[in-house]
Amino acid sequence: MGKTLLIIGVHVEELRFGERVAEGAKELGIDVLRIEHGLSNDRFLYGNLFYHDTFLRELYLQTHMQIRGNYSLAIDLHTGFNQAGCCADVFCKETCILDRLYCVLQNRLIHGSLLSEKVRLLKIVKNMAARPKVADLSYLSCKTFIPKIVWEGRHYHYVGLEIYLPRPGEGSREDWLFARQLVKCIDEVRQKT
Repeated sequence: MGKTLLIIGVHVEELRFGERVAEGAKELGIDVLRIEHGLSNDRFLYGNLFYHDTFLRELYLQTHMQIRGNYSLAIDLHTGFNQAGCCADVFCKETCILDRLYCVLQNRLIHGSLLSEKVRLLKIVKNMAARPKVADLSYLSCKTFIPKIVWEGRHYHYVGLEIYLPRPGEGSREDWLFARQLVKCIDEVRQKT
């Protein structure tokens, strides 16, 4: 059960980037779940946000059933847009995972700069109004649209990974290498857990 799963293609626009990142993940012994018919990022294509949200919830619940009992870590890969250059957000409910990842990122270089300078770590919380624990003050808090059963960490560790690309599309080789390096770092954290 101590394996890592990389999830790609939850949004159809992200699938090609995910496939490029997955090429490197397979070399690390990380399994890949490729969502063939994901959801479009354009919520307004659905005419009614209820259908969009329902489809997304069902997609994640089906994914949960494939992960549970088979993997100890799920990395959910997504993309965003940032004109300033490639960077990333990492989302997780578990402070211990974020703490370990922070330490790993402090010791990794990518293109001459620390990987930690390009990555923001965020803690998923149920209630944004709740006072954070002292151990969590190092991280920004966020909420997620993903069903709680997926991110709560009861059956496996869930890590959301949002790679911000300088241009929309499948990204460049440099972007893929950046994402692969982050996936490798997250997998190392699993190996230490």
